Formats: sequence, structure tokens, C-alpha cells
Amino acid sequence: MRRNPAVENRHDRMELANEAGFPKISFGSVFAGVLVAYGAFAILAAIAGGILSAFGLDVDAFTDNDLREASIASGVTIGVILIVAYLYGGYVAGRMARRAGAANGLLVFVLGILIAGGVGAAIGSQTGADALMDNLRSIGVPTSGDQFRAIGTVAGIAALVAMLIGSVVGGMSGERWHGKLLARALDPSVGATLERTETNRRTTVDDSATAGTLEHEGAADSGATAEVPNTGGQHFEADDDTRPVEQTRTMH
Repeated sequence: MRRNPAVENRHDRMELANEAGFPKISFGSVFAGVLVAYGAFAILAAIAGGILSAFGLDVDAFTDNDLREASIASGVTIGVILIVAYLYGGYVAGRMARRAGAANGLLVFVLGILIAGGVGAAIGSQTGADALMDNLRSIGVPTSGDQFRAIGTVAGIAALVAMLIGSVVGGMSGERWHGKLLARALDPSVGATLERTETNRRTTVDDSATAGTLEHEGAADSGATAEVPNTGGQHFEADDDTRPVEQTRTMH
């Protein structure tokens, strides 16, 4: 069965937001996306670091957050982790905002860089904050001048591109989820609509079967009476116990 076409597009969602008096950008959704991206990076980096360490590969890039010292395997892994982490971050922003998914996803990338730079610079200038800087490095935040300068290298630019692509694509995917939900809800081949269709079909079949049975029983009842021959030339109805209309003549 052919599925229903999308019944809501990005222009419809933007027009709905305008009518509700909401701006194009949802900063709450963007900030939530940044937090998700940081958290996803920390979790994925820990998992990837454990796997690489088990195979005897260099994991210094994960512990020191230094792209210049990363091996090829570590560099590729960091790029994959960044694109996946910011894909989730952009997705959260686009889905929460329900409008302008690409723009909100892009701001996840921008705000993520600004927060990382601001917090990293502020903490890096303080003394006795080694534990805090280690925690920041674990979520991909540069905390030293060397790490900031590494952003200008090929590996650093590749990491930025990965973050940008993940954020924008994730934001667009998160926004489109709402259109897919509405289209699926109206699709007669899935969900509650399909259940109602199946219920109506079964009810129709049962009603037809019941009607056929009643019709068959009615026909049998109408043919239940039959004429039975009598030796005296009279006829009786099988279901009638009355005497014959004509009586035989009495012999004298």
C-alpha cells in the first residue's frame, strides 16, 4: 500500500512558529544540544580509548586532547567521535526547536566552540585547577595554548569540519522527525489506523457470516412443512394434527 506523502514541511513548521510568536532560533534547544554533544564525546572517547588501548594502539590523543600528537588511527577515531557526538547534539536541538533545524544545529557547533574556548582559556589561566582541566579535556575542550594552536593544523581543521557536518545534519534530522511523525500517524497502513481498519474488516466478515447463517436457517424453516399422502385419498400436513376435511362414507 502506498504511504501517505509528508503532510508537514519545514516551511509549515517555521510559519507555525512565527504565528506563535517564537523566533527562528531556540537558544534553549541549542544549549541542550551542546551539552548532549559534550556528554556524547566524553562517553564515546572513553569507549574508543579503551578499545584502542586493548589493541596496543596509542591513546595519548584521548587523554591529552592533543590533535598534533595523534596517530592516524587515533586521528580518524577522534574525527568519527566528533561527528557522531555533534550529530546527536544537533539532533537534540533540531527536534526540541521543531523549526529551522539546520540553523539550530549550526549554532550547536558555534556555541560549542565558544564555550570550549572561553571556559578553556579561563580555567587554563588559573593555578591548582589540574583536576578541572582534566575533566574539560575529557569532553574535548582545549585547555592550553598548544591545544588551541592544534586547531589550525590539518587534524584540527578536519575535527572542526566533522563537528560542523554532524551539527547541521543532526539538526535537520531532528526537525524532520516531526513531519515523519505526522505522516506516519495519518498512514492507513501503520499504527492505530491499521488496527481500526483490521477491526472493521473482521467485524464486516463476522456480520456477513452471521447474516448468511440466519438466511440459511430461515430457508430451512420455510421448507419444514410437507404434504403426506393418506390411504383414504386425503392429505395431511406433516406439522398439522387436524382430521381430514372429508370423511369416508359409512357402510350400511
